[in-house]
Amino acid sequence: MIRWVRVTLAAILCVSIAGCTGIGSRTILLCTKTDDSVFVLLAQSVPSATQLPCIAEFPSGWSYGGSDISSGLGRFWLDSDRGGFHAVEVSLRRSCDTTDAVEERPASDESGTRVFVRPDSLEPAFRAERFLLFEGGCIDYAFRFAAGAQSTLAIEAIEALSLLPRATIVREVARDPGLTLCGAGAPTCAG
Repeated sequence: MIRWVRVTLAAILCVSIAGCTGIGSRTILLCTKTDDSVFVLLAQSVPSATQLPCIAEFPSGWSYGGSDISSGLGRFWLDSDRGGFHAVEVSLRRSCDTTDAVEERPASDESGTRVFVRPDSLEPAFRAERFLLFEGGCIDYAFRFAAGAQSTLAIEAIEALSLLPRATIVREVARDPGLTLCGAGAPTCAG
């Protein structure tokens, strides 16, 4: 019953995603918690996206910083005891600007994506972006470590993050009678 109420409230809030702007959440986007209504909001922020970012597990010293979901952009960030607050920001968008980025081979859990990396600086603080391009969307990992933090922390963050097929959330929502998540893998969104 509680799950139905949460999903229903999320659906009511996002009848038109244009009405969902600046929704902040402390709900953690764990890949194993696909019945959480925050995934409905994330999926509706970029209805064309066939993949959603999520957290597979937290390495030692990493924690959830927060999230902000609005029309056209769903993002969350992770804090690190060594990399600082807001050490990595993960953004879901319709498209990304990969100018000056270099293509690399996707990790095993990133199949079906094209991956690009754009390093910005190593000193005094590591700054880089990693883009995952896929049908209908793009995920951007923006690394912004505190001065003196090791660039190898990016490897920990990449291993902590994963992709969730949007179809998983479409199926979760469809379990509740009368609810449909529109967009990729589902009916076209109205309006």
